[in-house]
Amino acid sequence: MVRTSRSAWRVAATHSVAAALVAALSAVGASVANAQPAAKTATPTAAASPSQRAPARVTNSLGMHFVRIPAGEFTMGSGESMARLTRAFPGFEPDELQPLVDEAPAHRVRITRSYYLGQHEVTVGQFRRFLQASGYVPESIADGTGGYGYNAAYDPRTSASGDNFDGRDPRYAWANPGFAQGDDHPVVNVTWNDAVAMARWLSRSEGRRYRLPTEAEWEYAARAGTTTRFHCGDQPACLLRVANT
Repeated sequence: MVRTSRSAWRVAATHSVAAALVAALSAVGASVANAQPAAKTATPTAAASPSQRAPARVTNSLGMHFVRIPAGEFTMGSGESMARLTRAFPGFEPDELQPLVDEAPAHRVRITRSYYLGQHEVTVGQFRRFLQASGYVPESIADGTGGYGYNAAYDPRTSASGDNFDGRDPRYAWANPGFAQGDDHPVVNVTWNDAVAMARWLSRSEGRRYRLPTEAEWEYAARAGTTTRFHCGDQPACLLRVANT
C-alpha cells in the first residue's frame, strides 16, 4: 500500500467513500512511485525503464487485482474560478463550493516511476481474510467507539444532516454497516490506521512493498490522461454514467 496525505479514513457506510479507500490500497513491486513537480508540460507517457517489462496486471494472495500505472506527467488540481463553479453547480451555495479553492493552483506533477494500483475496492471478503490471518483488530472495534451505519428506522427529521445515517455507534463496524453486504462488496467503516495495518501485513507476508498511494499518484491514475473537470468530461451529469452518485 502507500503513504497518503489524507487522514480522514474513518468512513461512513457508503460505497462511494469505500471506493476511495480501497482503490487506495496499492502494491509497489520493483519500483516505488515518486511524485515531483514537473518542469515542463507533457502528456502522460511511460518512462523507458526495465520496469516496463513488468506485467500489466498482478493478483495478490488475497485476490486483489492491481494494474500497472506507467510513469508520466499530468496537471494536478484545478484553477476554476468561483463564478465558473457556481454556473456548473447551481444547486450549491457559494460557501459550499469555497473548499474547492484547495485544488488551486493547477500545477504540473511528474510521476517518475511506474507503480501498481488496486483496480477495485478492497472487498469485505478480502478484509475478513486479512483479519483472520493477521489477528488484527479494526480500530472502531478496538477503541469501542464503533463506526457509522444505516438505520432504516431512523427519522431524518431528527438528524442535523437530514440523512438516514446514525452517528458513531459500537454496533456498527466493518462487518455491520447497517445494510446487507456480500463478500464481494466494498468494505466500509475502515480507518486510515486499518488500511496501513493491512498494507504492512501484506508487505510482510508477500515480501513486496505495499502502501497507500500519494494524492498525486491517485489523481494521476484516476484522471487516466484526461484534462477535463472529471475524467468523463466537464459536465457533472457525465458522472451518472461512471459513478455511483
